[in-house]
Amino acid sequence: MLLKFQVKNFKQFENLELDFQNVRDYIINKDCLTKNSNVLKTLLVYGPNASGKSNLGLAIFDIVQHLFDHKTDPSAYAYYLNADNPQEPASFSYTFKFGKTVVRYDYSKLSFKKIVAEALYINDKLVFSLDKRTQQQDFSHLKDWGLSSLNNLFKDEDMSFLRYAANNANLKENSAIFKLMNFVSSMLWFRRADAGNNFIGLHNRIENIDQYIVDNELLEKYEAFLGQYGVDEKLEVIELPDKKVIYSKHKQKLPFFAIMSRGTSALSILFYWSCFFQQTSFIFIDEFDAFYHAKVSEDVFKFLKTLKQQVVLTTHNTNLLDNSITRADCCFELSKGVLKSLADRTSREIRAGNNIEKLYLAGEFDSDV
Repeated sequence: MLLKFQVKNFKQFENLELDFQNVRDYIINKDCLTKNSNVLKTLLVYGPNASGKSNLGLAIFDIVQHLFDHKTDPSAYAYYLNADNPQEPASFSYTFKFGKTVVRYDYSKLSFKKIVAEALYINDKLVFSLDKRTQQQDFSHLKDWGLSSLNNLFKDEDMSFLRYAANNANLKENSAIFKLMNFVSSMLWFRRADAGNNFIGLHNRIENIDQYIVDNELLEKYEAFLGQYGVDEKLEVIELPDKKVIYSKHKQKLPFFAIMSRGTSALSILFYWSCFFQQTSFIFIDEFDAFYHAKVSEDVFKFLKTLKQQVVLTTHNTNLLDNSITRADCCFELSKGVLKSLADRTSREIRAGNNIEKLYLAGEFDSDV
């Protein structure tokens, strides 16, 4: 799991931190936490337009394209460095926990592809470090982690040494580095419906959702999924000369994916990715409830809470600020480059009976404590 993320000098973030260990002692909605209740699991991130909610996801998922060749939209990472400090690199720090092992990976880059420094620590012990700007490096501990001599063969100026080492060492599945790479490879980010099926991570397949449903004989499951969220449509697959198409059953047959609403399109994207959720390690959904009815937003949130993976959701929907389904330490506001939970934005004691939405709209969480 991801314990902490910090980014500096990336896009509008001068210095932003997201600490998943910052858990309060609330007794409510512990299903928003991991099984042992000591790490945040299901997060809601609020913020005004242009506050950086989408860029938060891009920042967290920088590590995916940094270590793998999974699908990424390079245009999303244009204007990479903070515009007020364009001479300094963007720095990223990730702290993970696998069982009892804590892994911290830090790196800095001058652009989407150009890495200038990186360091890896396992249980606070240095595995390696290098800084291309100062020409300082420390590979003296590689043998302790089964990576000896790899640094002598490392010649690629643009590649991460961690990526190189993981690809060229015979790592055992129980090794911390193997688990780190496996976690990052399984991270998934996807976006709301009006941008299409836009995603980062997990795999490189660009599939038509309707074709995926047909090819995998998921029509009945898809129809039931939509029905859970109030879309009561009877569907069938009709074979045309060149392909099979999903139609809505009416006297006049209608190609369902051509006539569906944007809300149904958003649910269809969610259905598609839900078929892969068991393969994921970490999920970020940008504007997860765009085009949803308020009741559907709540129901989808409740569904996502059932996942074992950590899930971060951006939203504008204050109706979800409800102590019956979430907690103040799992609700964050991003404003002026600062990300804090609502629990940390007030000196008020938040109790189960409080109406968090009314407090939020009244400005109770506007000040930093």
